[in-house]
Amino acid sequence: MERLINLIHKLLPKVEVSEAMLEPYFLHQDLAKGEELLHLGQVCRSYFFVSKGLLRVYFLNDGEEYTSFFAFEDYFFTEIESFLSAKGSNFSIVATEKSDILLIDRDNLSLLSEKYPFWNTFFLKIHEQTQLHLIEAIHSFQIASAKERYEQLFAYPRYLQRVKQKDLSTMLGITKHTLSRLRKK
Repeated sequence: MERLINLIHKLLPKVEVSEAMLEPYFLHQDLAKGEELLHLGQVCRSYFFVSKGLLRVYFLNDGEEYTSFFAFEDYFFTEIESFLSAKGSNFSIVATEKSDILLIDRDNLSLLSEKYPFWNTFFLKIHEQTQLHLIEAIHSFQIASAKERYEQLFAYPRYLQRVKQKDLSTMLGITKHTLSRLRKK
């Protein structure tokens, strides 16, 4: 819970928030490496906050796995299409290392927002950041070469240190052989 409070303070420095305020609204889940948080076809009913560890969000196409993104510590997210539509997810979310996750469902999101108005502002800021990252990723895929996309990752060394080459290559939209060649250069 401490990391979530730190994120709230980072985005809303003047807000007073404590563990006692938030804890009743969240569930805690420990995931072992390789354990799924959400599987393909399951309805996503929660937002997730990564307190510790690393999650991989991926989809299948013709039997092949393609990584959409990685959720590192301090990332607050959901599978938005499934969450909003209550339809089965097109994505799976799996822990790539031992992970501690906080979950908050729709009802508790509403209750938290009603009781603590700062939560609406925090939630909006999280969605703004997500939109900016998405725009940045789309722009990169539209104009950057594979080499340039790989070089952009040097701004995020944890990708290079904690993520499997196979998963990284599918996220970048290149083969693992191309990624291997880029890494050698």
